[in-house]
Amino acid sequence: MPKTKEVTLSIPGWLSVTLEPNDVERQAAWKLYVELGTRVASQPFERSTGSVRAVLDSLYSVFVLTRSILREAGPDVACSEHSFGPLAIRFLTEILAPFLLRWHEPLREYEGQRKAETSIIGHERNWDRYADMCTDFAKLQVQVQGYVNALADIAGVSHAA
Repeated sequence: MPKTKEVTLSIPGWLSVTLEPNDVERQAAWKLYVELGTRVASQPFERSTGSVRAVLDSLYSVFVLTRSILREAGPDVACSEHSFGPLAIRFLTEILAPFLLRWHEPLREYEGQRKAETSIIGHERNWDRYADMCTDFAKLQVQVQGYVNALADIAGVSHAA
């Protein structure tokens, strides 16, 4: 286990904070790093083959995973406002939730208009808001990648920046 050290987190357009993670925070950050670092939200999105529904579903699952990881870790991840737990919750409520709220319902309504003979991906591509959502998602990905890098720093593991 890496020795405890001060970590400065800098997530573009959102937050810059310094914390000194304890062992429980490092373990929780590692779990979330593995989960988020392997999801479409932190990977390049290919418009020709990717699904915006899959993006929204994957991002929503980050809420479920984060809650579970924080519950399992317990109060040792929330010793101060700059502890891992409160920062993880802030990421959900200040970064992910606004994106999901902006795009979930409009996409769901549009999906309800799909004709059986039209593929799901083809239908998504024809959505008049598809390009806007993809542009908004690209902006979100910068913050998500910053968060993934911050999780690696808290966990004390190397990562590709």
